[in-house]
Amino acid sequence: MVVAAIFDIDGTLVSFKFDAQGTRTALIGELKARGVDTSGLDLSSPTQKILDAAKARMLPKDGGYADYRSKAFDILDSFELQDIASTKPFPGIRGTLTGLKAKGVRLAVLTNSGRKAATRSLTIAGLQDLFEFVLTRNDTETMKPRPEGLLQALALLSLPKESVYYVGDTPYDVMAAKGAGVRSVSVATGSYAPDRLASEGPDFVISSISELGGVLEI
Repeated sequence: MVVAAIFDIDGTLVSFKFDAQGTRTALIGELKARGVDTSGLDLSSPTQKILDAAKARMLPKDGGYADYRSKAFDILDSFELQDIASTKPFPGIRGTLTGLKAKGVRLAVLTNSGRKAATRSLTIAGLQDLFEFVLTRNDTETMKPRPEGLLQALALLSLPKESVYYVGDTPYDVMAAKGAGVRSVSVATGSYAPDRLASEGPDFVISSISELGGVLEI
């Protein structure tokens, strides 16, 4: 059976300093500057939740959702690119991925990062040549934890859902995988402890990508 593994980037394949609270402050601040109600949004709100609120609440007089989304992506790009030099591949990651690929595992990426940051992160890490495709927020209608990006990746792979695993380091990755109906592998190399990841109900929790071959049973 052909198996595919779709990966998140930051915290999963590479370590990367990212000011998540700073971005959310800026995104919510932009809504406030446009006179949009921001109740229910705070520094713990996923970016997609902020975008969903903007889409639901913005009126033409506020400048329109499309304009806000474009501005939001510019804000995200700015925060991602200012610290891109901090990108470091996790030890042994290339060897693990090339080993999986040699055994017939199809590899792809779905990330909430923008195209610019994703391309530069994978290039700095020396991983850019290993994946069939890389989907970023610039390529998908919505971001994780929504499942649409994974459904788009499934369509590109043309594989049954039971043959596809999504590998990420956050609860949002597990939520997206469940929504898309694919198996989820949580790797505790990011900002979340194994018990927090396990509480979200992934199919597997591992401490390193090096353990992925055993999960995939190859």
